[in-house]
Amino acid sequence: SDQRPYRVADLISRFIQQKKFTVNKTYGHVFASKITELSGDSVQLDKTEEVLVELKRQKVISRRRLVTLLGQHQRELRG
Repeated sequence: SDQRPYRVADLISRFIQQKKFTVNKTYGHVFASKITELSGDSVQLDKTEEVLVELKRQKVISRRRLVTLLGQHQRELRG
């Protein structure tokens, strides 16, 4: 099968531990909530999504990468 070697949640979890990364809730959460809402999902962000949004806010990842990873994470959650 074409299984990815990692899940977004696992990757983010390791990143937080290694970098001692913390999330500051900002307008970016509204942005991510809107994306998940538009894709027909509930608007509650999980820890992985919150970290992805914060990475975007701190310019660690691009907006395109954020959208890609959020989408991948949503698919992984659905199985």
